[in-house]
Amino acid sequence: MKALATKYSRAVTSVITLMLICTAGRVGHAQSRPLDVDAFLSLDRVSDPQVSPDGQSIVYTVTATDLDNNSRSTDLWLTPIDGGASRRISDQRRGGRSGRWSPDGKTVAYVTTRGGTPQIRLHTVATRRSRGVTSLVNGADGIVWSPTGTHLAFVSDVYADCPDDACNRERADRAANALSQARVHDELLFRHWNRWEDGLRSHLFVLPIPRGLPVDVTAGADFDVPPPPFGGSSDYTFLADGQSLVFAAKRGTDQAWHTNVDLYRVGIEGGVQENLTSALGGAEAHPLPSPDGRLLAFLSQERAGFEADRWRLMVLDFRSNRVREVTRGFDRWVSEFLWLPDSREIVFTAQDRHRNAVFRMGMAGSPERILWWGNTSQISLAGDSLLVFVNDAIDRPGQVYVWDVRQRSEPRPLTTLNAEVLAGVTMQPAQEISWVGADGNTVHGMLVRPPQFRRGERYPLLVLIHGGPQGAWRDNFHSRWNAQMFAAGGYVTVLLNPRGSTGFGQRFIDQISQDWGGKVFIDIMSGVEHAARFRFVDSTRIAAAGGSYGGYMVNWINGNSTRFDALISHAGIFNIEAFYGATEELWFPEWEFGGPPWTNRTYYEQWSPHRFAQNFKTPTLVLHGALDYRVPDTQGLQMFTALRRQGIPSRLVYFPDEGHWISKPQNQRLWWTEIHTWLARYLQSGLTP
Repeated sequence: MKALATKYSRAVTSVITLMLICTAGRVGHAQSRPLDVDAFLSLDRVSDPQVSPDGQSIVYTVTATDLDNNSRSTDLWLTPIDGGASRRISDQRRGGRSGRWSPDGKTVAYVTTRGGTPQIRLHTVATRRSRGVTSLVNGADGIVWSPTGTHLAFVSDVYADCPDDACNRERADRAANALSQARVHDELLFRHWNRWEDGLRSHLFVLPIPRGLPVDVTAGADFDVPPPPFGGSSDYTFLADGQSLVFAAKRGTDQAWHTNVDLYRVGIEGGVQENLTSALGGAEAHPLPSPDGRLLAFLSQERAGFEADRWRLMVLDFRSNRVREVTRGFDRWVSEFLWLPDSREIVFTAQDRHRNAVFRMGMAGSPERILWWGNTSQISLAGDSLLVFVNDAIDRPGQVYVWDVRQRSEPRPLTTLNAEVLAGVTMQPAQEISWVGADGNTVHGMLVRPPQFRRGERYPLLVLIHGGPQGAWRDNFHSRWNAQMFAAGGYVTVLLNPRGSTGFGQRFIDQISQDWGGKVFIDIMSGVEHAARFRFVDSTRIAAAGGSYGGYMVNWINGNSTRFDALISHAGIFNIEAFYGATEELWFPEWEFGGPPWTNRTYYEQWSPHRFAQNFKTPTLVLHGALDYRVPDTQGLQMFTALRRQGIPSRLVYFPDEGHWISKPQNQRLWWTEIHTWLARYLQSGLTP
């Protein structure tokens, strides 16, 4: 079956490639080469740049794809900031990531999978030698140095009641060799995103350097550090004296229906855990002490139960124990942030419309936007002026850049990945568009022309609807829902940011809750008509595609509009009430639909696509992963059943080894070829394969 799938994937890829060449020739641009599936999947991805304390060097991670082996590998690279030759720190294709500089800049700690399980190694920069410092049965990850350079913090999965690693090893062997693989659970969140609860907890450890044994400072705890599934090493930190840590954790047996995450302080030997944010009702994350040790900055959401509330930047004064918001009046979500050395100012990133911008602010006053260029993320700072980050755009894969915060000159690229692969590839930049949506509000989006674009020609329109629903399309080179890859088939691609989208103010975000098919539907359909009026758009050939909430909206559109010639629904909700009973993060549907269905049936019935299945008429491609516990696979299966039972042209593409996102290279290859085949069949006259 696997060989057959690979053979089919290659055959369809050949058809799509031929179609793209024919399309390019037809519009008179045979010399232009669209970004094809294999080229897209082969692009190296750069991430996690970390500048050395002296500002002279950077370590960063490069992820490479091996299509033939259906795998990806990461390597850790070190490069001088003045543009000298780069060198690899980790063993090639053996796993190297999460590089972190010691405070004196002499050592880089990093995570490697050279032995099959992630473990921590220390690389001495001067001698170029590395040595392992952990050998835990379940591995080690998420490195944080103490400011004194004498300890490392990291996380490792353990059985909460195990006193040592030998116990964890014995328990793991027993579970692997059990004659029955049945699962027994007494509490909710028995599975989460793409994995079942197996009794393991992520605990916080401290390791003395250069030699010592790791100490579990959350020993016996029946909770995870950091909170899954998206927490990381930014959710725990050493305080300035190096003798204690602050970490984020979510406690209790009611974790499935609340979002309250608190910050706790604990000593480097473990012991009593002091709750620092018990007076705050929502989620807290990303604690970071000021360099002088007097303040603790962190992010906080005000409303418990709402995962898309505004992320505020807060500061705790250790002397007075007073907490205050320093971004009051700033109607954007703070994302990453870093202290400047004087402990008086912070630089941070926040989404502003379609871009992730860099801001600077003091402890009093308003944030000042200092960089709004492309999409900036993964910031690292040396001294009071040198900022290193990853920046990308819809027509530009990510690279590492360096920028002087004070001089504010042009950012300078430090990496030039993928130059050979992209040579001769035509990619179009994003054009911002806006239109009038529901209630007369201005709604925004982006438009990307096809690489074959020629004045005087008209092209089919492809509408992309983002997930979340509190999310957004950004001007970035997306690793999955990539605008260039959609446009490559010869489509004018529009990325709509309707009601619920981030980056346009919290009120705009809030207006989608309990109104999933209302104002946002008007926003989307108004945006479609706006885009259809562009002179280079063929308004008689229109398709829409979306994933997660975007998949829900595609299903909703199918029952409430006949405007589209083809639809693509990935991981979309079909029956909201059934979704509630099978999903895991119950706070999500309870906030979005006003409680459980047995206490508030109105919204579950009002906005459920399955109630409009009798109106389905549009050919629909349905894609879903079997390991998707966020939107369980039965939602996609029900959608496909409703389509086929009524004789509507439809196709189900089901991935037994994928979750909410399609991540494996060969699965992504098939995903893209299926999408392009479907679009070509219904939008491209004469190009049906």
